[in-house]
Amino acid sequence: MAIDDKYTVSLLHFDGGITDESGKVWVAQNGAATSTAESKFGGSSLYLNGTNQYLTTPNSNDFDFGSGDFTIDWWEYRTTASGTNQPVLSRDNSAVYQTFLVGVCGSGHSEMSCFFSSTNTSWDITGANGKSMGNVILNQWTHYAVCRSGNSFYTFQNGILQSNWTSSLSLATNTGVPAIGKYNTQGVFPGYIDEFRISKGIARWTSNFTPPTAPYAPISSPVNLTATAGDAQIMLAWTAVTGAVGYNVRRAVTSGGPYTTIASNVTNSSYVDSTVTHGTTYYYIVTAVDNYGDESANSNEASATPQAASKALLRVTMSDSSEREYKLTTTEINNFVQWYNRTIGTGNTCYSFDDIIDGSKEYLAFEKIISFKVVPITQ
Repeated sequence: MAIDDKYTVSLLHFDGGITDESGKVWVAQNGAATSTAESKFGGSSLYLNGTNQYLTTPNSNDFDFGSGDFTIDWWEYRTTASGTNQPVLSRDNSAVYQTFLVGVCGSGHSEMSCFFSSTNTSWDITGANGKSMGNVILNQWTHYAVCRSGNSFYTFQNGILQSNWTSSLSLATNTGVPAIGKYNTQGVFPGYIDEFRISKGIARWTSNFTPPTAPYAPISSPVNLTATAGDAQIMLAWTAVTGAVGYNVRRAVTSGGPYTTIASNVTNSSYVDSTVTHGTTYYYIVTAVDNYGDESANSNEASATPQAASKALLRVTMSDSSEREYKLTTTEINNFVQWYNRTIGTGNTCYSFDDIIDGSKEYLAFEKIISFKVVPITQ
């Protein structure tokens, strides 16, 4: 898989291993590992024993949010709240006061809490008691999120707003080692964690929402792309992608590219390319774009070769013995014949031609037609 969008700086599915889709390396401490005993998605999750198991990753400025927007969210299956300050994530696994400490509960706590600091010397952004993330829920999967949008902070439990407060302070820069499941020497998370994500530059939620029902994933590629040749055009169609707000269409004259973008932000799952030359084969791919501006991988490639439509002369003899000639495509001639056959015995109706030899538009009255014939045009 891959990160779900450009704002994600850490994403762990814990599907059979400890792999961060962003490329960061998290090191399992004291035997921390994934387990199939419980999982929200994918058949496994991270299990921490609540005693000495946790994950660490080298310091990165991806975790320095400053005054910018951010979101931290995860699923947890907490098995006990009897320990001391058992967190989900700490910005510095060895410090008492640090930039952020989220998903904290323990002995004597009836609520989950989060703490933020602008100084690394006090919890000045949240206050010494932190901010509530909801009542502690044990032995069932629960979704938590904490977000910042501008100067407003929000916490959610299972998509329901728990706390909302404001602060203009910037989160402190920290050079410590981030940890999942550990707060200095005070506590270690007990239970299972799944679908853990840190997003920088976006507050994903600022009001009640429905928690995710599937693992986070990048937008899917369009499938079933087809290209149908016409006269001076090629018609493209593909299966619509869930979550797409637009599509980019690219074209090449060689299979496999290089491709050139010929249309951006196409809102339908079809497109007509009318900038083509008869006899040239064109190769197409399409990508989907989500509402964050992230683009999917390429669709399958489809190709077509436009050809000039074959034409013939329709020669019509009129009741005054005059003749009319119309240079038409096979389709246009068939349409005329079908009209003529349908009109027999129905009265005085007319048929119009839009593409005649002298370029004008002409109407023929059925009752004035004596006969007609089709004459092939020799090249």
